[in-house]
Amino acid sequence: MGLTRSLSTGASSLRAHQQRFDVISNNLANVNTIGFKSGRATFQDFFSQTIKYGTSPDGVAGTGMGGINPMQFGLGVKVGAVQRDMSQGMVESTNRPLDLALNGGGFFVYNLNGRQVYSRAGAISRDKEGSLVDSSTGAFVQGYNIEKDAAGKIMRDSFGDNILNRQVENVRISSNVISPPSQTQNVSVTGNLNSATPEGDDRKTSINIFDNSGGSRSLSLLFTKTANPNEFAISAEIEGVAVNLNESMITFNNDGTLQTPLTVSVATADLNTALESQVFDEAAPKDTINIELANSGSLLSGLTQFAADNTATMMEQDGYQSGDLLNLTVDREGKIWGSFTNGQAEVLGQVAIAKFTNPEGLTNEGNNFYSISPNSGLANVGTAGENFPSTKIISSALEQSNVDITTQFTDMISTQRAFEAAARTITVSDQLLGETNLLKR
Repeated sequence: MGLTRSLSTGASSLRAHQQRFDVISNNLANVNTIGFKSGRATFQDFFSQTIKYGTSPDGVAGTGMGGINPMQFGLGVKVGAVQRDMSQGMVESTNRPLDLALNGGGFFVYNLNGRQVYSRAGAISRDKEGSLVDSSTGAFVQGYNIEKDAAGKIMRDSFGDNILNRQVENVRISSNVISPPSQTQNVSVTGNLNSATPEGDDRKTSINIFDNSGGSRSLSLLFTKTANPNEFAISAEIEGVAVNLNESMITFNNDGTLQTPLTVSVATADLNTALESQVFDEAAPKDTINIELANSGSLLSGLTQFAADNTATMMEQDGYQSGDLLNLTVDREGKIWGSFTNGQAEVLGQVAIAKFTNPEGLTNEGNNFYSISPNSGLANVGTAGENFPSTKIISSALEQSNVDITTQFTDMISTQRAFEAAARTITVSDQLLGETNLLKR
């Protein structure tokens, strides 16, 4: 009975260390698998056979018998658990904008055949329909799309930014998405009007502004010196046709800075009248185009009147034409930005991430995916930075495996030696059984 027990104990050790070696082999096999998290096998004793229970001391004042410990024989070892190391892997740059890595806790959310699965791997591609998918499996990336009205027009907030629909769904960026045109609302002027300008001389400057459909229109300003000191008359034209401004005179302080007005404006209705066409939106807040001559907080950067050359110029305007999509980038909050041919950058979607109370409890599904288990907790889905401030998304990068080769090789050596020792106990037990069999001769 005793020798058979040692054989069984040795066999349990062989089995347990083989399973530990399976874990090590899997770790080393996935040393270059993006987002892979290494595993670790932990052991526990299998069972102990009790031959004799202990007794408590039986004595008074130093006489009698002392206590005796139990007598037990261990019956082997087994793998108690295979734990997953969820620590951060190294983030490696790839220079590919749709390669995403998570810096911090959480998982990317994918839709795989109607099921939500989770992954630290962010090798993402865009299919022919514009959907963002996992490059290996085609699973759909989950997140938020831009909100559209019934006519399919992108909805914008009061700042003119695209609104995201906060419903988790397949992220899709259509191949024919465009940046719609924007009517000019603000123009700025800078430069100098010569303080020695003779009466009647003028300075003309022009800039192209954009109407409601993105059409380019030439807007001109004319500054004409009057007979009064520090005073110029100001007038405007659109495509060579005169239009009214809300102010007709500008005055300067003795130090050359602009006194009044700091801003002049032209009504879009007057522009339409001059052009004999309804090309400008007349509804507020687009009912006027404001022309800033100087800013109250920085008068020297606006229109001035110094004893210097005439350089007054309309420098900037905020309208633009429609534009086609050039490329995509992703910021640290997972917002997907599109760059367009009209020079604009617009939010086109946002990648969602999920966090769990116990990420080690997730079930490994293969293909770098995990699914919810009874001990993982439910997914808390949100966004990096906004809902989860400790997590950032890094674009043009991938998280590498967190397998430490040095540790794995060290564990391999200790596992091999333990396996050899267990095999030796079986060999010696066999020899002892052989000697026992020889006793009958």
